[in-house]
Amino acid sequence: MEDVEKSYISCTMMKRVLLLALFCVLFVFSNVAQATPKRLNQLKQQLVVSKSLSEELVAKIELIDYYAHEDPRKWKQEICQLQSTRSRYPEKDAKQKISLIYAEYLVKSGNLEQFKSVFTKQLAGVSFSNKDFTFRYHRIHFEYELITEKWSRAKETADSTLRFIEKSRNNAQSSLIYQDISRMYMNRSLRDSAFWASNRAISFAKRSQKREILVLALQNQACNYGYFLDLEGAVQKELQAIRLAEELHIDPLKIHSFIEIAKYSSYVSNWTESLSYLKRALQLAREFHDDQAIAVIELYFSKVYLHQSQLTLALHCVQKAEQYFLSEKDQYHVAQCAHYRGNIATVQGKIDLAKSAFGQAISFYQLKEMQTELAEVYQDFGQLCIQIGDLKKAKYYLELSIESDNAAHSIRLIDRYKLLSQLLMKNGDLRNALRYQNAYIEFLESNSIKRNESKIADLTSGNLREERERLIELQQRRIEKEKKEQEILKLVSDRQLYISLIFIFAIVFSLVILILRMKQVRSRQEQREAELSQTLLRAQMNPHFVFNAMSVIQSYIYENNPEKSSQFLVNFSRLMRLILENSPKEFIPIELELEILDKYLSTQKMRFENRFSYVLHVSEDLLVNKAMVPPMITQPFIENAIEHGQLHTVKGGEIIVEMKEASGKLEITISDNGVGRKKSAQTKKIRTHKSMAIDITQERIKILNKKYKFNGSLTFSDLDERKESGTLVKIVLPLKFDTENF
Repeated sequence: MEDVEKSYISCTMMKRVLLLALFCVLFVFSNVAQATPKRLNQLKQQLVVSKSLSEELVAKIELIDYYAHEDPRKWKQEICQLQSTRSRYPEKDAKQKISLIYAEYLVKSGNLEQFKSVFTKQLAGVSFSNKDFTFRYHRIHFEYELITEKWSRAKETADSTLRFIEKSRNNAQSSLIYQDISRMYMNRSLRDSAFWASNRAISFAKRSQKREILVLALQNQACNYGYFLDLEGAVQKELQAIRLAEELHIDPLKIHSFIEIAKYSSYVSNWTESLSYLKRALQLAREFHDDQAIAVIELYFSKVYLHQSQLTLALHCVQKAEQYFLSEKDQYHVAQCAHYRGNIATVQGKIDLAKSAFGQAISFYQLKEMQTELAEVYQDFGQLCIQIGDLKKAKYYLELSIESDNAAHSIRLIDRYKLLSQLLMKNGDLRNALRYQNAYIEFLESNSIKRNESKIADLTSGNLREERERLIELQQRRIEKEKKEQEILKLVSDRQLYISLIFIFAIVFSLVILILRMKQVRSRQEQREAELSQTLLRAQMNPHFVFNAMSVIQSYIYENNPEKSSQFLVNFSRLMRLILENSPKEFIPIELELEILDKYLSTQKMRFENRFSYVLHVSEDLLVNKAMVPPMITQPFIENAIEHGQLHTVKGGEIIVEMKEASGKLEITISDNGVGRKKSAQTKKIRTHKSMAIDITQERIKILNKKYKFNGSLTFSDLDERKESGTLVKIVLPLKFDTENF
């Protein structure tokens, strides 16, 4: 056995050495390729096997959180489906969790009116026992205060959340809260506070194990730079976020950065770069099924195409975007679409359509008091009035634009100063024209945007240039390396040829040895398997025999016969000892098998009050030569003869067991003069009894045949074929002798 194991280990090690390199490569790629599907399959399986509504909800929430990062379209579908089945979950905590998840979706989709309704009716003042949901609730509460412009309450919510996080020291959550605070200060045009919060967010993100949080923190700070007109800083931060997302292989996070860089490029009229980054964003958004991002990108495409005088494309893009935002009830982006449609109609000369579209946008922005957006629409409306010659209204809307933009001080303010200066000069109002001209110059001096257009363009195209330079440098190194390798190959070609031949010969020789060794190991392994199977089957026989023997003891107990019970137990204890000592063996001496059978038959005869007799006959040659026989190979058929042959009901019932040598084989016959197989099969007992004896014995013979290359058999026939009475069982086994103790 040790030799077999050593051979097997040696063979295995040789195979491992030959396949190690290939395995390593496949392992790395298979892990990368299959990690996401494997996680998704686990979550789906967890949902399938859930046994209660609470387990089902937990599984659904985990699946929704997975889709939030991997497939926004599926994320939306799963949330809407869960919200529609909210009434299925009777527990209050379950309903609150579903409402919270639905509120998160409404905020992200831009459906702010419904979000406010859901929060006030279903989430106001609730509490969660789960820490993760408590944190998520705090963030949604903060969003509600931010949307309703309750700044002090929003700050209180953020501070209480930070105190809650402080106990667990969760750096990732702390970073997210400081990002929220930074947005709040940015919306209020508090520059120093906004950057203080964004720096804190980056600091916590760097200490977090979730590296994707740092990408979000960099994007958050980029928004601060962009809002306060430091476009160069904004682009730099977005490029840092892109590089980090690439290192972490989190491509969905790059979509936001690509869109923002495209937006900043459009601010400085770099439409080519803007279009390039929008295309990269659209490719990723489609790959990850981010429908909202696709709609936003289409909206920006419309703006770029308009400035490139591709009006058909511009209108097509804005209509596609507007269709999605209307379906999501995103009123803010619907208003933006109306604004863009107004600009397209202006260029097309469709004045009434332009006025209607601008009016739709102005109505929404006035209702929501969005001054920056109002300033944009007022400016474009003013340009429309200049185009149609209504200079009075043009002056009115341009002045409104400047007034609305005083707080935000956006990048387009410079264009408004310039337009008003030119307009007033045409009207002869030189004093005010000079005032706006000075404001235009002052804005240029205080803001480096227009002066740094080339720097921003260099930053936005920097990645592409760096990639091209890396490719050129890599190609040059490869060419130099190939030249050196060719020179070396010329010098050592002959030596390498000999080494290659020796190596090939060694591989072939190793393979031959490996094949021979594997055959040897396989042969020994098959032999070992046969031995183990034989042992297992004998172990099956033991409980089967003991179960039937115990029924005999039970019958005496029912008869209340202590004398017979005692006698039977003495015989049975000796019988059990013989079985326990010999059943693990593959073969036992034939005289020992006779003793076991004699003990068994005598106990059964006692049970049936000597209503049958038995004869055990073994040829003298087998006894003298110490023949061996598998233990208890005949016992199941003797038991069947007694039980199913109904010997206790037959007059002169008899069992004859005979063992003899026939043509170099061991031939065993078990015959009885019972009722026969046909009549026995008709009884209720045989119809309801499922005996394993025949199957087990046939399997034992099959294993012996395989191990000893033998053709053993098990056959059944009627003892008296004419009367169809009695049964004859014939077993043919390999003939083995005890040579060690002979």
